[in-house]
Amino acid sequence: MLTRCLLSTTALALAVPALAQDIQPVADTVTEVANDLRGVTFAADGKIYVSGFRGDDEVETTSIVGRFNADGTPDTGFGEDGFVELDLAPGRVEESMAVVELSGGDVVAAVNAIDEDGGESVYLLRFDSTGAQVTGDAWGGESGAVEVVFGWANADNGSFPGVEAPPQDSAWDLDVDASGDVEKLVVNGYGAAGPETGRTDNDRYVARLLASDGSNDPDFNGGMPFTYQSAQEFSDGGRRATVEPDGAILSAGYTNLGDTLRNHVILIRLNPDGTLDEGFGGFIEPASSGEAVGLTPRPGVAIFNPFVADGGFAECYAAVPLSDGSYVTTGYGAATVEGAPSTLGFQTTEAQDVVTFRVAAGGLDTSWGNNGLQAIQSEGAGQPTAEDRGRMALALPGDRTVQVGRYGGVPAAFVLDASGQLDAGVSDDGIIELPHDSVDSQFFGAALSDDGSRIALTTNANVAGARLVVLDVQS
Repeated sequence: MLTRCLLSTTALALAVPALAQDIQPVADTVTEVANDLRGVTFAADGKIYVSGFRGDDEVETTSIVGRFNADGTPDTGFGEDGFVELDLAPGRVEESMAVVELSGGDVVAAVNAIDEDGGESVYLLRFDSTGAQVTGDAWGGESGAVEVVFGWANADNGSFPGVEAPPQDSAWDLDVDASGDVEKLVVNGYGAAGPETGRTDNDRYVARLLASDGSNDPDFNGGMPFTYQSAQEFSDGGRRATVEPDGAILSAGYTNLGDTLRNHVILIRLNPDGTLDEGFGGFIEPASSGEAVGLTPRPGVAIFNPFVADGGFAECYAAVPLSDGSYVTTGYGAATVEGAPSTLGFQTTEAQDVVTFRVAAGGLDTSWGNNGLQAIQSEGAGQPTAEDRGRMALALPGDRTVQVGRYGGVPAAFVLDASGQLDAGVSDDGIIELPHDSVDSQFFGAALSDDGSRIALTTNANVAGARLVVLDVQS
């Protein structure tokens, strides 16, 4: 494995205006070290870890892990000048969308890498607090890469049906489970259905590993990753996950149920032992969606797309818990099919809309938003485009949520109040637009500091570099 350290970073400190608005940008940093930094988390000391890739993701990339100070400047005490570059898959594509800090100060990044046979595998890389990679008996052997096996291990790829297209595994999230005496790592994503199924479509996977050595946790789902198939041979996608204080896991994602029904949100809640939580979900909304494709309600699983009434669709990239145990999701979709009016009180969709829902244990919370759902739309708002997307969500005190992505083609954060409406106390309309001259990518990653005073936002792929914006939360 080749390790290199580079730096070309410009940090801009922003003064907080003396306004009543309580969420303000205070730093905006662009780095050419990376072209993508979708992984982001706050360290215990308030510094910010990031992970992503450098290069062209259609040709060749290398993995990047970095650390910033709380003010958005690179922390030169990590790696060399704040960044470490690793070439896990020489000449091929690799990416990281998640990074975490362990209690002892080490940092772990989840990397998706194209293997020599053309498949894709998930690996966990570990570094100490100085940026030195942990390898050998301590972690991952000589390469320092621990393979996270969903359905197929690399060693078994030769037996995969249709081996000319080997299994493709992808980790979208990595979280720390600190609920017990032993620290654990939770990986959320998707990959090819396991050998016992005889199928080649993708299933949802949630794996829990011991943070000590990266081995499967024997106390989780019998020592194996949890796996979920919706119906038929639909490709089930996992996105972000939330590990709750007691060790329960909420896995967010979505599945396309066919050309007519389109994408539906699928939330899965697991007990700490990896079994489905029978007190959550057990519904499909509308029920006709399930009936049409042979998908039946299952305790622990919530499936919904109310926009299907108008030909629309809904994706889910993250879900965050609120004070009463309900969840607010974020993602993108369409309130209507192109050119059709909405029967739910929204505008006719011209391009993707931010779609968000509040979900209680047994169904949508109809007291929130517009009967339990909300669409944020830039149609007719004079924006550069009508494209709106939600990629990550955070929960603030008072059951407000911050959702990040893009508004009308502009990188933005959306602040919703406890009732599910845009918070007019923030940027007048609840939307914090953060355009940039060179890096116009949407915000894809977001993290909240342990004390709740700072939010870090990071961007996805851009030839001009990657961006970190720090927001100050004043109350």
